[in-house]
Amino acid sequence: EQSPALGGTWWDNIYPGAECDVRAHLYSYSFAPNPEWSQAYAPQGEIHQYLERCAARFDLFPRIRFNTVIREARFDVERGIWRLRLENGGNGEQLETRFFVCSTGPLSHPRYPDIPGMDAYRGALLHSARWDRAFEARGKHLAVIGTAASAVQLVPRLAPLAEKLYVCQRSPNWIIPRINHVYAPWEKALFRVKFISGAHRFLLYAAHEANRLSFNPGSFNAWIAHRLAEWHLRRQVPDGRLRQALRPGYPFGCKRVLLSNDYYPALMRSNVELVTAPISKIDQRGIITKDGQRREVDAIVCATGFDISYVLSSVRIEGSGGRVLGEAWAGEPDAYRGVAVAGFPNLFLLLGPNTGQGHTSAMLFIEAQVNHALQCIQEVIDQGKVSMEVKQDAMARYNVQLQKKLAASVWAAGCRSWYKAESGKIVGIYPGFSFQYARELKTPRFEDYIIR
Repeated sequence: EQSPALGGTWWDNIYPGAECDVRAHLYSYSFAPNPEWSQAYAPQGEIHQYLERCAARFDLFPRIRFNTVIREARFDVERGIWRLRLENGGNGEQLETRFFVCSTGPLSHPRYPDIPGMDAYRGALLHSARWDRAFEARGKHLAVIGTAASAVQLVPRLAPLAEKLYVCQRSPNWIIPRINHVYAPWEKALFRVKFISGAHRFLLYAAHEANRLSFNPGSFNAWIAHRLAEWHLRRQVPDGRLRQALRPGYPFGCKRVLLSNDYYPALMRSNVELVTAPISKIDQRGIITKDGQRREVDAIVCATGFDISYVLSSVRIEGSGGRVLGEAWAGEPDAYRGVAVAGFPNLFLLLGPNTGQGHTSAMLFIEAQVNHALQCIQEVIDQGKVSMEVKQDAMARYNVQLQKKLAASVWAAGCRSWYKAESGKIVGIYPGFSFQYARELKTPRFEDYIIR
């Protein structure tokens, strides 16, 4: 683990207002329910504490090397092992392992906007995924660049503190109400009953799966979801001009749908201005938009998401025949069911290409992928073999079928999102339900693999 502690995104994202947008009892491991969640949508701190408790419960801390970066992973075909070159405090170290499970996650590298003059800016420059706990927003002039998932949580927290807050929007997002609920002590007591907690999780699972239907273009569910988002916008933004600026021009679900009850009201505060003109450049003291306006600010907050690289850019992964993963993908990553890549034996990905979800918990996909990888590893061991590698034609067939489904989906509409590569190919999202994905992975098709 390259960070000094576990948690991944829940270690990195400590910005004010950081919370999960999936119900907490579903955003947890099926084998480790947590009856003590304080509310329906858990805040960052609680999720991080939950993950630490799980690690302690299953005695994982002694098995984790923190502050350790993998710089290179190279597969030795002769011996059937991965050679990993580590970096820990400046000291290089070699590690040999039969199997390599890469779980770096696609949303791990903060993306800063490519705006001329960014390096010249002399004020505080922050990113929502690299928040400075010591930063004090009170009484300052601030600019937030970006209006997506982290911004709709961050802006309502900054608005009451800032003297002036500029929210710079490239394109608006569909937002629906967030029906949160603080759990009473008696509810937590009920969640400690195994049957009740299991039934509650199943109901949440079913409700989130039903949300997937709203992403079917032209469906009744899509119409209902669109009307809900439109009603939410009209109800919270009475100003017609502002409302028009906040109304997306693309279909509901094309980009990630956001949940918020306080983002729209924050934009209507007297000290907040929604900036829709594109930023042409940044100078030493502020931002300059293409309409010629200049706004001096004490700090710029980049809520601009992540570079979607399904393996860390700092890791060079070399498979059989000298094939390098980054070069093989060439900006358009694909994999077999999101977990295996042809030419890379004994390598398994978690949250790999086309395994993102717009409607439910990532935990459901992660557990399915882990169980799949374990079955593959066990098969190699039981057969007394050396390696397992997905066949190129099996991976190609899977992706042809996958892209055919995605081409007819709402995600193929004309919006920009992290679901797409620069070419427009959809590489981030899975087109079906989570139970369909879990069923695909439940029993590995060993005929699609080469076991040497």
